[in-house]
Amino acid sequence: MTRDVVPQQKLFEILNAELHEQDPCGQCRFTRAPAPLRMPDETGCNWSQCLIVRTGSSGSNSCARAASRVISQVAACFNLMSDHVIRPEKQRSTDRVLPTAQPAMRSRETDLYFQIDTNRINARGTLTAMNRLEKWHDDEVIGLVMSDVAYAEAKAGRDMKRSRKTVGYIYSLSYEREPNVRAAHVQIAAILFPGGRLTQSDINDVRIVSNALKYQYILVTADGVILRNRDALAQLGLRVMTDDEAVQLVEQTIRERDAEALDDAAATGEPLPHWVGKD
Repeated sequence: MTRDVVPQQKLFEILNAELHEQDPCGQCRFTRAPAPLRMPDETGCNWSQCLIVRTGSSGSNSCARAASRVISQVAACFNLMSDHVIRPEKQRSTDRVLPTAQPAMRSRETDLYFQIDTNRINARGTLTAMNRLEKWHDDEVIGLVMSDVAYAEAKAGRDMKRSRKTVGYIYSLSYEREPNVRAAHVQIAAILFPGGRLTQSDINDVRIVSNALKYQYILVTADGVILRNRDALAQLGLRVMTDDEAVQLVEQTIRERDAEALDDAAATGEPLPHWVGKD
């Protein structure tokens, strides 16, 4: 399919217009324009589908489905104009790119996007590290999503607290019929379960890992099999972390972000953003 090419701000407006049309509460919104990719993905899309969504006060399972569907639909129809595609000579040391036509103060977002496994739902709020990740997500510092497989797992059963917590997340679609996704499943299964004869739970683990790899999210999990094999998964291009390790990464990135904001303020004379030193 041939995609229309649009400026970054126009793409942002298209995403939010489509979301407004499709989400049932009419209050959900994407918080920032999509970032350009260094290279188009396997479908030819040249912008990151890792987006943070702010849901309305009545956000629901249907809102999460709508957000995921809108991202996929817009990605199939639109690409970023070449002025917004990353050029190596314009990258800063953190690989963050500021649009050359519109210099701006550093955003609060860190450009870190995590996909949580089913075991990190934190329905009762007892996981200290997950509490911190969730707070950063609420403050639009990081992205925190699920895969459609983990979403379905978490919604299953009779745990109402877990179900209510789950519907607050958007989830990414796996598109498991695509040839490259099927090939990834085979590679991942060989790493995680070399003995073969997978259970349904094992198959779900493979699908969750494959989804994180497809979208280049950092997978946050407590699954022992996945964690023991993260070096091998890293060879495929996937980062796997515990929630404690994810917190450490965010803390370090926040320090770097705040240092950049201080530099930007000194260079431009603009006031420091209110969030410096607060996250």
